[in-house]
Amino acid sequence: MSVWELFFCFAAAAGWIVSLVMALYVRKIHRDVEGLSRQINTFIQDGQQLGFSTSDEPFSMLHNSVCDLESLLLLEKDNTSRALRENTEFISDISHQLKTPLAALRLYVEIDSGDGQKSHSEAELQLIDKMESLVFRLLRLEKIRSDAYTMHLERTSLHQLSEEVLGEFSTIYPHKKMTVTGKSELRVDRAWLSEALSNIIKNACEHTEENGVVTVSLTDTERSVFISVEDNGGGVPEKELPKLFDRFHRAANARPDSAGIGLAIARAVVQKHHGTISAENTATGLKIVICLPKIDGHESI
Repeated sequence: MSVWELFFCFAAAAGWIVSLVMALYVRKIHRDVEGLSRQINTFIQDGQQLGFSTSDEPFSMLHNSVCDLESLLLLEKDNTSRALRENTEFISDISHQLKTPLAALRLYVEIDSGDGQKSHSEAELQLIDKMESLVFRLLRLEKIRSDAYTMHLERTSLHQLSEEVLGEFSTIYPHKKMTVTGKSELRVDRAWLSEALSNIIKNACEHTEENGVVTVSLTDTERSVFISVEDNGGGVPEKELPKLFDRFHRAANARPDSAGIGLAIARAVVQKHHGTISAENTATGLKIVICLPKIDGHESI
């Protein structure tokens, strides 16, 4: 065999070895990526953090960067939870401080009313009622946001739940047309979702004419359920749409006694169900859409 033949044989063998090494290396990279992906999913689902790698391999840099990111996310979550708890305690303290003078003020007004001094008693009592309701709803909102309440999930017919809520408002607004379309079942906290829907439907009723129309539509998809509440009240200015769910926000056409808490509570409840809520103007009015994911597993979240 000539020198050139030996050279080509050696080159072919070397190429085969290099190809094998590269194939094994790529396969190892794929396994490392899949393993890191599984660990990231575990962190997202269970909060189980990765351990730092002491290896000198280049992939370890990515692994440890993910560890650093998880640590920052956990720290931010703790800071956010602590800030929410502190805010709730602050609101709670203010609420308790307000309850005492409000109770005393109510007592004095009722005494004056009993003595025949009724020139302003009725108006004063209405203002006290409004203030007490505001304090209660504000404290309730902050407790939801700070996880002071637990969502107890149970399989629920959303059609039946919507009909029950509309039934309560049909007695208050007998001339309005209220309907539910579509059917769906989902694991939700029945009491809290009912309150969220009540606040949204109440808002729709207050912003429509006496013979207005309010429609609740249920749409079931493979992974989510959409609950839409639509009215024919003319909608709101476009610039107000992003602010509708903010605490204390009152639309330009809001009623004088509106406190701007109801839709904020609705958003907090939806978020505790890992859902989203949005608003948009239609050709005839305002449409609020709730998207709730289908989650299996624990009985409470």
